[in-house]
Amino acid sequence: MDRLARHILLPAVAPAAIIGLYVTPVALIGCMNRGLLALGIVVVSLVAGIAMGVVGIKTCRRDPATRWWWIASIFILATPAFLVLGPLG
Repeated sequence: MDRLARHILLPAVAPAAIIGLYVTPVALIGCMNRGLLALGIVVVSLVAGIAMGVVGIKTCRRDPATRWWWIASIFILATPAFLVLGPLG
């Protein structure tokens, strides 16, 4: 469960936050604030994805069996950028 929580559930918070912003009414959060929050989530997610890539490369040299966990984490952390630029943008 530790790997599942660390590599799948924790990074999945960023795409869930983007979808949560998308379905939040405009009367609750204004357009400008919603855009700034989405931009902040995307930037933090992409920086975390790059950092996880670096750590994953270092870790996979020692234990190649863990590479799929790191790849899944990186793809999940890249998802908010694709959501904002694609279907939700």
